[in-house]
Amino acid sequence: MEISIQANEHFIDYLNNWDKRFYYIVGGYGSSKSYHTALKLILKAIQEKRRILVVRSVYRTIKESCFSLLKGIISNYNLNGFFSYTLNPLHIRCRNGSEFIFMGLDDSEKLKSIDNVDMIWIEECSEISYNAFNELNGRLRALGKDLHIFLTNNPVSVNNWTYERFIKKTNISEDDLYDKRIILTDDTYYHHSVVTDNAFVNDEYIQQLKNFETYDPERYRIAFQGKFGIVGKRVFKNVLKAKDTEVQATVKELSKYGLGNLYDGLDYGFSVSYNALVRMAIDRENNVLYVYDELYNKNLITSELIASMSYIKQKHREIIADSARPETTEEIRRAGFKIINAKKGPGSVLDGLQKLKSFYKIIVSDKCINTYSELTELCHEKDKNGNYLEDKFTIDPHTVDAMRYGLEKYKQTTFKNGEIRKPIGV
Repeated sequence: MEISIQANEHFIDYLNNWDKRFYYIVGGYGSSKSYHTALKLILKAIQEKRRILVVRSVYRTIKESCFSLLKGIISNYNLNGFFSYTLNPLHIRCRNGSEFIFMGLDDSEKLKSIDNVDMIWIEECSEISYNAFNELNGRLRALGKDLHIFLTNNPVSVNNWTYERFIKKTNISEDDLYDKRIILTDDTYYHHSVVTDNAFVNDEYIQQLKNFETYDPERYRIAFQGKFGIVGKRVFKNVLKAKDTEVQATVKELSKYGLGNLYDGLDYGFSVSYNALVRMAIDRENNVLYVYDELYNKNLITSELIASMSYIKQKHREIIADSARPETTEEIRRAGFKIINAKKGPGSVLDGLQKLKSFYKIIVSDKCINTYSELTELCHEKDKNGNYLEDKFTIDPHTVDAMRYGLEKYKQTTFKNGEIRKPIGV
């Protein structure tokens, strides 16, 4: 069977290369690295009987990312007659016997039952641990097949294990990678890409990424230039304080468009930690997050916490709360609040922080003293060698945790995926 392949020019060599065990595919937002990895795997699945494991750190994120991307490409190329799908569990099967298996590393026991896998795609590989990578590498042992692992990711930090394993320890020069764009070693294919390599993304999206140069230079380095980030002392550099009257007026305007722009998050505490409720509104057009109300207290039993929250009780306004105390959440729900538990999992802290850092601005009302203080004081801890750790902090940021929970359902797809249309020829 012949298929007319339409792809971005910079990815053609990648699509045709099958000589390496590891494919380290790194680049900026919207560069189409995940798209072309999915396309590459689909083509191989049609050509040969393959058993392909698709992995992310958290299983629930797979359906809207890898699974949807694979299914969309199959549909775009009019290949639906060759494939069938199931949703529970997620599974794609080709009529020649090839199959795509989907798994999250938040259920490591299931991973141990996977056998005869000959290809693995690790999407957002920087979100998993080095130990998990080694475990996956050990699972790649099907007989009589050439074996491959595809690692796709944004270059989040030089302190991440992927940089240590694939750049530092292999003596790959960052500058060479950015300059040559494709580097081959004995066992690894390196590929670097940026959004301008994607001919099918619109100019508006490219400009949005460029705007980070003004609002968040570190984010610009990662998102637009596709270069590895350097974790610095302060976690947030996009936080501003504004008069409460100004913030409330803006939130009032945003609320006219319904509850879709309004978010509430709640972190629990007691004697040492604080209860922190943070109320937020998003200006989607300008990519600005507003914090307009907070509740910050401790040493309260549940009934007292409920009483302190009574002024915000709204039948249709949802609060997403810390899942560490489901019994407290249930008591609050029975008191008449619409409240659910956050879905924590591996990588959820960093994912939430990246979401907060992706706003051009976080504007905090001057009455939200604790939120502004924690956002501006939150710093990374250092390891024994003096390097900043991206997931360790100098304070316990209760309001920041509440913000992460509250924004859990907010999909910031604009800056992550770009607009990947069906290729029309390059």
